[in-house]
Amino acid sequence: MYPMLTSPKRSPSALPKRGADPSLPPFSSDPVFEQLLAHASVYCYSVDYATSRFRYVSPGIFSLLGYERLAWQFGGPLAAFEHVHPDDRECVRKIYAEIHRELLRHAPEVRTELGFVFTCRMRTARDHYLHLSHQLTFPGVDDRGRPLWDFTLVSDITALKVPQVCQLQIRCDHLPAPANRKTLVFTCHATVTFSRREIEILQLVAQGLESQAIADRLFISYHTVCTHRKNLLRKAGVKSPVELVGFGRGVGLV
Repeated sequence: MYPMLTSPKRSPSALPKRGADPSLPPFSSDPVFEQLLAHASVYCYSVDYATSRFRYVSPGIFSLLGYERLAWQFGGPLAAFEHVHPDDRECVRKIYAEIHRELLRHAPEVRTELGFVFTCRMRTARDHYLHLSHQLTFPGVDDRGRPLWDFTLVSDITALKVPQVCQLQIRCDHLPAPANRKTLVFTCHATVTFSRREIEILQLVAQGLESQAIADRLFISYHTVCTHRKNLLRKAGVKSPVELVGFGRGVGLV
């Protein structure tokens, strides 16, 4: 949503060359599909990375947030960022910085296969906040793997009562499991990264399972479970399983 906040400044020569007008053509909208999105209380948008403007915003934004589609699209990503909850703005900056770093970790030809899901709170036209999930992909990249445009689907997760923290989940379908998934939890002070396996073990600990039972459930060794549990305690900055579970609940992983 906010590429200008985290992407390094490019010189004009570094931008993808698309002729005299660097902007991409607008999306060809499908009215039936847009109506389905609107009734589902979700909306989608796309950002053109050459102009840092919205390429498309679906009408569902009115159903979800109460804003007029054309006004939101005209305002652009920076204006949209002003609607992020003040306590979440620094976290969102960190999330987009991490997304940028994650793209650079992968070869240009596989960057379109990466998927990102992040959460934050946004203000509605009625001046209250919804907790939203953003599912972000980069279908358009140039021959060097730099984003030309993105596509994001936004949905309301407020009813799930997930703790009000910002999370980022990264999916790398070209990698084998469990390396193809990871979850990062952001606060305005620190970032904690748990692997997919660590999250599984944390959730089983919360269910009251001992290490041997966890090992049997996941078909891994007892010593591997103990290692993961030690890493969980270290990353969470706590000293006991009870504190660890409390931390997990606090960040919405349990």
